[in-house]
This record gives sequence, C-alpha cells and structure tokens, in this order.
Amino acid sequence: MDAATDIGDDGTRAVKGIDSMKQLLLLTGLIAAMATALPAPDTSAATRNFFNPTVGGDLLSFCSNFGGTCGKPIADAWCRAIGFEEALNYQRAHANGRVIIARYADSGAVCRGTDCQSFKQIKCWNPAS
Repeated sequence: MDAATDIGDDGTRAVKGIDSMKQLLLLTGLIAAMATALPAPDTSAATRNFFNPTVGGDLLSFCSNFGGTCGKPIADAWCRAIGFEEALNYQRAHANGRVIIARYADSGAVCRGTDCQSFKQIKCWNPAS
C-alpha cells in the first residue's frame, strides 16, 4: 500500500484527503478521457448492452483502484462517459481461475491476475428524447 491511501475499518481503500464524491468525479473524468479514443456509440437508442466493456483497450475493472467502489457507480460512470445517462444493470465476469487484465478507471492502472475482476456486461440507458 502506498502512502497516498488508507485502509478503512471495513477493509476498503481511500485516497487520503479526497472524499468519495471527489473520487467519483475523478473516476468519471478518467473514464471519459480514456473513452474518447473509442468510436462513439449510437446513443439515440433508449438502452444498449455492451459486452466486455473496455477502457484504454483493456477490460473495465469491476472496482475502482482507490476507495473500494465496485459495481453500479463504476458502470454509471462508464455509461456517462460514452454519452448515456446511467447503467440499468450490469454483470460481473467470473475469472474461473484464469488471468484477467482489467484497467481501473479511477487511476488508469492495470490489474493482472486471477483475483482481478471485470464487467461481463453493462446495459446503458438514456431517457426518451
């Protein structure tokens, strides 16, 4: 663990001096920055499923690197970064003992190993226009 993070009583990691809202904003910004290299999806549809979503060419990590945020907040930030309102649902990929390479959206760091987690699917939603 580096000096920039603390481990809370519940086992989650947090960046010193940065509250959870700032972490979420940072996460959204980093995902948006990495997503600009991707072709823009058709966001006119009310919903769209994305299988094995990626950031920076790697699978999107199911959790953040800092703060222990997992699942819905990460999926929501990814959907917003590509032009949707939020994630309606998502599924976690199961490694089943194989090595996963997943990029943390909040730091850009890459997790490589059998204990890394990624998304199998994210369903993004836009309100009716």
